[in-house]
Amino acid sequence: MKTIIISPYAAKLRNGKRNAKNYPYWSEMISIFKNKNYYVIQLGVEGEDRLTGVDEFRQNLSYDDIESLLKKEDTLAMSVDSLLPHFCKTINVRCIVLWGRSDPSVFGYPENINFLKDRKYLRNKHDQWVFWEDVPYDPEPFMTAESVVSDLIMTRII
Repeated sequence: MKTIIISPYAAKLRNGKRNAKNYPYWSEMISIFKNKNYYVIQLGVEGEDRLTGVDEFRQNLSYDDIESLLKKEDTLAMSVDSLLPHFCKTINVRCIVLWGRSDPSVFGYPENINFLKDRKYLRNKHDQWVFWEDVPYDPEPFMTAESVVSDLIMTRII
C-alpha cells in the first residue's frame, strides 16, 4: 500500500497564536488521499492535534525512526514549511511542501515539490526573517487540496 507521511504543523508560536505556516485544508487533503488508497501517517509532537482521517499519529519520533519511515518504498512526504523538508533534504528524500507566506526560494529546495499559490502572498523580502508571532493566520495564501492533488496527478507523483 502506498503511504503518505504528513507533517501538518509548523512550530508552536510563543504567543499561543496559530502559526501562519499551517496549511488550512488538511482534512480535504487527507480525504482525497484516503480515496486514492493511501495510508496516511501524521508526524508530530506531544500536544499537537491528531488530524481526522489519519491512519496513525506518531509523536516524538527520533530522527532515525523518521528516516526509516521516509525511506520505505511507495512512501511520500508532505509538509508545511517546517523541520521536515529540511530533514528530508539531509537524507535525500523529496518532500511535497505546502507554502503560504514564507518564500520557497529562500527557505525551500528546488528538488522538492513546492506548492505556492502566488508570490503576491509572500511576506516582503526583509520580513522573511521576522518572527512568525506577528503574522496573522490567513488561509488565502494556500493552494486548495484539490489543486495540489490535481498537480500531483498531472506530474504522476501520485
